Amino acid sequence: MAKRRSTHNSVAEWETAKKTVKEHLDDLRALETHGELYAWAKEHDLAVPGLFPKFKTELSKQLGIDYDALREQAYTQRREQIAAAAADGPVLEMWTAADDEVSSFAICGPEGAVVTYATFHPDDKLYRNGDQVSADRSVAQLAVFVAGQAREELDVEAVRLILHVLNHEVAAEDPALERTALRGRVHVSIEIDRDNPAAEWCRENGYKSWRETNLTTLVVDDERIAG
Repeated sequence: MAKRRSTHNSVAEWETAKKTVKEHLDDLRALETHGELYAWAKEHDLAVPGLFPKFKTELSKQLGIDYDALREQAYTQRREQIAAAAADGPVLEMWTAADDEVSSFAICGPEGAVVTYATFHPDDKLYRNGDQVSADRSVAQLAVFVAGQAREELDVEAVRLILHVLNHEVAAEDPALERTALRGRVHVSIEIDRDNPAAEWCRENGYKSWRETNLTTLVVDDERIAG
């Protein structure tokens, strides 16, 4: 019964997406960016998990609009803008580690100073209990977010972040990291570093919020990094 109900819902969603796009072809044709299309979908109650993928498909079928391509084009342009702005901006440096066995994470800054350490929140969007890679991705995303907060405190257009991680599967191109970097105007480079001071903090009792840290202390000398 549940399977039939799910199929029925899917059919109804396809019809809703198809009908809505067909009724607004001229309006949709006039929109030029993925942001404008998403805002339109939200206004018409299509920006929900069951309907939005179908809305994108109908855009392609009825209008030849590739939503994902438009989004990637915008992301590429924004990445280039951030990289250019960050080239002459402050350089931040952080080390991240996570320990799935105890569901914990830590971030350290220059000189091994701890920025934050804690256990993962039950509703963490990336971390899955029993999955070490998801733990490493989650704490890396948090470090990028913290870098964005530091940028605001420094009152600059963009910052560079040198992020030291333990897991080679963590990459700057990770969609979650990239979205966070774009929002925070952070240009991220990742280095695999086994000599990572954050690792030992994963087993420490207690916790520290990143809000307790003076984020300007994350700035490092550009000449030292170059050397």
